[in-house]
Amino acid sequence: MDVTRQAVTHVRNILERLQLADMLAISGGADSMALAYAVSRAVGPDKCYALTVDHGFRSESSREAKDVSRLMQHLGITHEIRRLDWDGTGSSKGNTTSLPPVQRLEEIARERRYAEIAGVCHKHGIGAVLTGHHAGDQAETFLLRLLRQSGIYGMAGMALQTPLTAATPREWLSTTIPAVIVRPLLQFKKEALYEICKTQGIRWHEDASNKDARFRRNQLRQLIGAKSKDPKSPFNVDSLLRMCDIMQGHREYINQEVGRHLASSAKFDTSSGTVELAATDGKRGLPLWATNAAVRERVLADVVSWINCKGHPPELAHLQQFSKALDSYYRQPSVAAAAVSAAGVTAIPPSSRRGWLFCRQAPRPGEIAPHEELALGSSVVWDKRLIVSASWLGNQLSGSATWCLYSLDDAMRRWHGQISEHRNQLKRARKRLEPHMVQVTQPVVCIRIADTSSAQTYPVLALGHVLEGRPEMAASGIDIAIRALGKVGSAANEIVR
Repeated sequence: MDVTRQAVTHVRNILERLQLADMLAISGGADSMALAYAVSRAVGPDKCYALTVDHGFRSESSREAKDVSRLMQHLGITHEIRRLDWDGTGSSKGNTTSLPPVQRLEEIARERRYAEIAGVCHKHGIGAVLTGHHAGDQAETFLLRLLRQSGIYGMAGMALQTPLTAATPREWLSTTIPAVIVRPLLQFKKEALYEICKTQGIRWHEDASNKDARFRRNQLRQLIGAKSKDPKSPFNVDSLLRMCDIMQGHREYINQEVGRHLASSAKFDTSSGTVELAATDGKRGLPLWATNAAVRERVLADVVSWINCKGHPPELAHLQQFSKALDSYYRQPSVAAAAVSAAGVTAIPPSSRRGWLFCRQAPRPGEIAPHEELALGSSVVWDKRLIVSASWLGNQLSGSATWCLYSLDDAMRRWHGQISEHRNQLKRARKRLEPHMVQVTQPVVCIRIADTSSAQTYPVLALGHVLEGRPEMAASGIDIAIRALGKVGSAANEIVR
């Protein structure tokens, strides 16, 4: 069987096994172009939707995106181009983001790319995103995670299927089954994908930035490429993939154990963005979820990822900080334990009322971006976990008012005088809740009223309490709704590995 027929059959088998129908293929380089061809032949072009995200970093990227669009049209696949705009002035407005330093360029670009993908999935009801990740990408990922000290779990590499968790703030306000990312070409080397493109007369573009040695992944790509013809080298693709296969066997077993312990020992609270883990097994000593080092690491990783909502797993060094705090707490029970923070998450030692509490780390000023100039009747996602909406029950001010959403810390600085009368509410709340929970998880809703002379913004709800001071607002009737954005349990249960 030639490589093209092999790829088409392989993709068809995977999609049938995963029971996927509507899908979106990301197109651009030879890997994605070969993917688009294989998928269109496996399930039919009418079931495919191709997307090119133009990062705008290279002058020729716009022309290349149009070339991809013409090829997709030839294959009978609907295609869309979305361009990312970057503002060099340091501001961030709408779809425009300030250009990050080169050290974070790949990370920020990836976050924005997947936000665009999530928006397209939501708009068209697409349930599966297919990417062209191949065997070489898997080998690079293995080495990259080895250098980051990711441990066995990270070195198992990319999974065949993972959830698409990225979403723009106003997307996916009501979700059913979230989209998944599927990587059907992980078993194919880049040379095989080149062959598919050549035999089918498919043009592709080589991204010049893939040779930029400033990026660690590109350095590893060049190393693997130099050793690809040496079968004895531990750095050729086949050697690295064998290591991935070994790690994946360990990962599969660990996933089963992690899922079992999270079901019995963890309480996920979406409304507050916190997770409580059992502090004891009913006797003395370490709780059951923490007795095995490998399982403990993954339980902590899932909890941290669920809370900080970042697009990448936490580093092993951060997980070790939590693990050391755990060991110290049980080894020296007479010593007062302090909270520990890492990866944007704070772990607070157990109390008489609860177990280990994990919550978002107290934010720096402005860390949680505000939502401003929102139309009444609209909804937004706050802190990636709450859906907040505001509207008038009456019509007195509806034509001259908008609403805003700020973190508690930002609101206290902006309207110190108007909120100061409610400091007693804050103090009472802090007696019932952890300080970090109050600082991070409680949004402040504000109404902006424009009259003939000026526009003023007033906080109207904080810490779950309506604030006083504007009689006409009360008369108009402000309807503020806050509800939890559904999450699908822990990362261990979400990911099919």
